[in-house]
Amino acid sequence: MNTLILGYGKTGKAVYDYLNSRTNPGSLDRVFVYDDILAEGEINALNKAADLKVHKSPVFFNKTNYKVFMEKYCRDITLCVASPGIERNHNVISKLKEYNIPVYSEIEFAYKMLNFKEPKAAKIMAITGTNGKTTTTTICGKAINKAGLGKTTFVGGNLGVPFISGVKDFNDFILEISSFQLEWVYDFKPDIAVLLNVEDDHLDRYENFDEYRLTKYKLFKNLKHSDVAILNYDDYNSRILKGVVGSKSILFGLDENKCDAYFKEDAINLRFKDIIGFDAVIPLKNVKDKRKFVIYDMLAAACSLALFGVSPEAISSACAEYELLKHRVEYVGSVGDIEFYDDSKATNPAAVVSALESLKGDGEGDKDIVLILGGKDKGFNYECLIQPIKNSVKACVLIGETKNIIKDTFNGHVPLIIAGDMECAVKESFLYLMNDRTRSSKGIVLLSPASSSFDMFKDYNERGDAFKKCYEGLKEEA
Repeated sequence: MNTLILGYGKTGKAVYDYLNSRTNPGSLDRVFVYDDILAEGEINALNKAADLKVHKSPVFFNKTNYKVFMEKYCRDITLCVASPGIERNHNVISKLKEYNIPVYSEIEFAYKMLNFKEPKAAKIMAITGTNGKTTTTTICGKAINKAGLGKTTFVGGNLGVPFISGVKDFNDFILEISSFQLEWVYDFKPDIAVLLNVEDDHLDRYENFDEYRLTKYKLFKNLKHSDVAILNYDDYNSRILKGVVGSKSILFGLDENKCDAYFKEDAINLRFKDIIGFDAVIPLKNVKDKRKFVIYDMLAAACSLALFGVSPEAISSACAEYELLKHRVEYVGSVGDIEFYDDSKATNPAAVVSALESLKGDGEGDKDIVLILGGKDKGFNYECLIQPIKNSVKACVLIGETKNIIKDTFNGHVPLIIAGDMECAVKESFLYLMNDRTRSSKGIVLLSPASSSFDMFKDYNERGDAFKKCYEGLKEEA
């Protein structure tokens, strides 16, 4: 089998390592790697390290030797494993389609490799959704360790380590799955499939919202009656799958009368007896952060973990110890009576609405918010943010590629300030609150961009760190 790895980032490297660990270099099995952005020096060094005398041909290719790859080697490819960052209209994929060469995502490829193992994996839990995937998966990982299952259960996927890296050494799997990873899935089937929510996102990659939504639904297409779909009742695009998928369905949410799992009286209540034979109560009295978006993620995690065989005690303990992820409505500090929150991870409008809701009155009096918005354009219509912003935001400071798009959408609804960079945005937000005579006793500067970061930063982590650095500089000046 000749395998092409398309993209040599974290996922591509993990697939390459897996294949090289099981392929005899002298056999007919060969591995090729193509990546547009690999520099010429990297290509030469990687090919040298791959030992061309053994492989008898280059292994690594980029734009400069693309023609050589296409003319000499492409037709001999048996299978392509595409990294999540590779778009479906990539020129290499188009050529592979002409030759009827199958393209798999790393998730699909790892699943097939897993099924070659003896014994087969006992359980796979897969978690997807527009927002909350990482939080839910992280809580599951903590609970797995508390239950003493860490040595046999792999936790990764879109979060941290690629699925393929755990295939050899683990029996059970908890995976965070993105829509990009589901694009080239055919047979992948989890035993427990979780859909947290589906909101507008990645519209720069998909033709429209329906295409994005249907890509998420691919996680559920192979479920059988013995499997379980865990769905968010309070999200229409999640609960609509109940009765459609070929498995049992469990609904979680805040409505005791509608949901199989709900939050009430400081506890998660699992009413699973009619579904899988048991009920459970998971106390959350020791959980420090009970904002609504956190509770939803804990509900989803609790449902999944209970089905996975983790005790209520371990789930409760994991939730109590959970600390909110960096850059997710993270409290940074204050200057005087003005607080600063880093929500750089909010790369779509729905995440901004969630952040605004989480910062509503908490018994400490009113808080006025100046919201920093903007970044790389992902094709969103920002009109859905007008009403939430009018309800809770004093002003918006706009940055990045989308600043003019957002300005045109919000014009006349809320005061708008254009900033050239993050430092300017933080200062303008602070000064607006300082000079606002109608402001109540407290103010908030919230970075919640509703856009990706790639126009100005490497990723949302770098953007959030820049926000924090600007806060520190402002604090020193003040």
